[in-house]
Amino acid sequence: MHRTVILTLVTASSAALALAMPSEASRQARPAHADPGAVFDRTDANKDGKVTRAEYVAARTARFGDLDKNKDGVVSKADFPRAAANPQMAAKLDAMISEADANKDGKVTKAELAKAPAPGFDRVDTNKDGVVTKAELDAARAAATAARAKG
Repeated sequence: MHRTVILTLVTASSAALALAMPSEASRQARPAHADPGAVFDRTDANKDGKVTRAEYVAARTARFGDLDKNKDGVVSKADFPRAAANPQMAAKLDAMISEADANKDGKVTKAELAKAPAPGFDRVDTNKDGVVTKAELDAARAAATAARAKG
């Protein structure tokens, strides 16, 4: 049960935040619980009130430099030493890297990230129309809040 709650929490939380990863500078300038609505608005490139898969992928790819913390041109465990030191976080990090790592070398290039699956987008796009609306994002946030309240 505890594992299910944690998995639900991680899934819902990552879904709410998965529309785009904020840059380190913007994270430092905002409170720890930044408004996912603001992330949504930044990701909605054409400002039509919806985020398409293409907008999501473009925003995610544009933030590659924020993920490549050691500036070696790839994203790997070396970019997240604290996560790599925690067995549970290391397993999640391995899974995320593996998902995007097309050539299975343990590293993700910007080109690989641009072509990688988008499971966070897919979790939030509940009606599977290839578009995430603010209503879908709000529902994902509500599910995360409910999961936290349960356990």
